[in-house]
Amino acid sequence: MNLLEMLHDCLRDKVLAQAFYNEQAIHVFNPAARGLFLKFRDEEMAHIELLQREIGAIEARPFSVHKILPQPRPPVGREPE
Repeated sequence: MNLLEMLHDCLRDKVLAQAFYNEQAIHVFNPAARGLFLKFRDEEMAHIELLQREIGAIEARPFSVHKILPQPRPPVGREPE
């Protein structure tokens, strides 16, 4: 698993956590508990935004063709130039 895959996994988990906190805030009657769930939801949103920026920055980087194609090897018996 590479860094980008891990960030996407974290993003998915954060979105699920945000949805959970939002759902709990909708159904709870206690105002203090509701406020706490909304605070947690908002914190998850800040994490989501951070992860999205990081993923975007990584995906926008130019990449070497050698990440797709292997680097050529020198013929057997010859030293690399």
